[in-house]
Amino acid sequence: MPIHPDGPEGMLTTEQLAFYREKGYLVYGRLLDDPQLVELRELADSLYLDDAEHALELSTNTGSYALFLKVFQRAPRYRELVHQHPLLLDLLEAILGPVFRLVEDQLFYKPPHHGAPLAYHHDNIYYGYKDPEIVTCWIALDDATLENGCLQILPGSHREEVRHELIPETIIQEAVIDHSKLVPVPVKAGEIVIFDGLTIHGSGPNTTDFPRRVANMVAIAPSDDDESRNFSEEDNPYLRPTP
Repeated sequence: MPIHPDGPEGMLTTEQLAFYREKGYLVYGRLLDDPQLVELRELADSLYLDDAEHALELSTNTGSYALFLKVFQRAPRYRELVHQHPLLLDLLEAILGPVFRLVEDQLFYKPPHHGAPLAYHHDNIYYGYKDPEIVTCWIALDDATLENGCLQILPGSHREEVRHELIPETIIQEAVIDHSKLVPVPVKAGEIVIFDGLTIHGSGPNTTDFPRRVANMVAIAPSDDDESRNFSEEDNPYLRPTP
């Protein structure tokens, strides 16, 4: 993947930025090296095996999957590997500009033959921000395939208003879409997919013999309605020093 040498503004090529703006997502390529992957997989396994009571078990009529929130507050090393990853911050700056803060981080764990599908949605349906400039960073800790529940994305959906409906007896919102227009996004372990906070996405179940683990981080640029967003310095730190 080509990288421009002139600083954060050029971390994405003109073609990559144009694709992101038009389609609402971009498969950037490799972000994590092998030692970083090992550390994050071990962290994911530890959370799932030893800290399951703190997981948000999201259930639908087809099963459930574990979602861990505020991982960086429980694991300082996670902050170093993800929040402070130089390339990740440069990618965010290329899209959001030099000032952006954390909305939340998440660690998804779909165990073998267990993890349910992730209902199709855009992320801002859960935040409700007005005119948001949000980027979600989806980092595969394992090879993500159709068989274990890779991302599937609806290209261009960030430029439309998409209706969502609440799945009965859950907290999950599901987009009302034409599923035939979804695009599978399989990636290798260590690769990152970035997408707009209004881009419809989801994933299938894990039908394999191995877990499917993902580190996920959502960042947002400042806006005139910041005061209504209830940000806190503890939960939503700036990811680069403010000017």
